[in-house]
Amino acid sequence: MDYTYLMSKIAIGPNARLFPKNWRPIREEIAFAKKHGFKSIQISVKAENASEKWFDDSFEQVSQILKAADITAVMEIRLFLNKDGLTSAGNSPLDILKTNLPAIIALPVKYVHWHWAPDYDLHKESDEIMARLEQNLVPQLKEAVELAKTHDFIFAFEHNEAAMRLHASAKSCLKTLKQVAGLKFVWDLNHSSAMELNEFKELIPYMSVLHVSDTPLPEINHHLPLGLGNIDFDKYFQALKDANFAGPAILEIGGLPKSGGFGKDTDEALIGSLARLEHILNKLDY
Repeated sequence: MDYTYLMSKIAIGPNARLFPKNWRPIREEIAFAKKHGFKSIQISVKAENASEKWFDDSFEQVSQILKAADITAVMEIRLFLNKDGLTSAGNSPLDILKTNLPAIIALPVKYVHWHWAPDYDLHKESDEIMARLEQNLVPQLKEAVELAKTHDFIFAFEHNEAAMRLHASAKSCLKTLKQVAGLKFVWDLNHSSAMELNEFKELIPYMSVLHVSDTPLPEINHHLPLGLGNIDFDKYFQALKDANFAGPAILEIGGLPKSGGFGKDTDEALIGSLARLEHILNKLDY
C-alpha cells in the first residue's frame, strides 16, 4: 500500500516521555503535542509493553484522543540483542512486536520500527559475528513486514552510530533493505556524520520516519535540542525535499549521559526545537 497520502510534508512530533523517571499519562503528552502544533508522537517501548496499564488509559480512549488531536502515532521498539538475536529475557524482536500488536492495531499506530543495538557482551564479538547477526535478522524482518501488511501499518528498522557496528553504515542498511520487499528505514540524523550524508541520501526512498536532534559534529549521538549542536539541518532537509520524503520527524532529545543526561527533553526544549525545524522547512518551502 502507498502511504504517502497520510501526510503531504514533514509531520513533526515529540517522543512521548513515558519513562519511569518522568512518567506522565499519555493523554497529557498528546494534549501537550496538540497544544503546540505537533502532528505526530512517538511511543517508545523497551522493558515496558504498550499496555493499557502503562498508558493509564484504555486503548480505545487513547485512540479517541489521538484522533481528536489529529496526531499520527509512531512506535519505536528498542532492543538490546545478543549474538543469537535475542534479548536478555530470551525474547526475539518478533516476539516483542507481537506482544505490542494489540496497541498497534487499536490506536492505531501507523509507523512501527525496531531500533536494535548490541548488548554489552556483543560489543566484544568480531565484525563477522555482527554481519552474521544482521543476516540472521532478515527472516524476522520479512515476517514483520507481512504483519504490517495484514494490520495496516508501515514497518521499518533504525540504524546505529558507527561505534555500535550493528546496522551502523548506510551500506549494511541498504543490503538489508534490498533483501526484504516492503521494508522501510528510520534515519536518525544525529547517528551519522556529515561525511556520510551522500551515502544516506541513497536510502531516502526507503525512509518512513526521521529522528531529529542535534549533536556537536564530528561527535555524534548527543541528542541535543536543535541549535545546541552544529548539524546543518538546511542541507539535510534539502536532500529530503529533493527526494520527496514525506513522513513523521520525531524530536528525540535528551537521555544520553554525553548529552547531559535525562531531563533535556523539557517542554521548552521540544517547543524550541519545533520552532527551529518549522523555520527551516518554511525557508525551504517544504
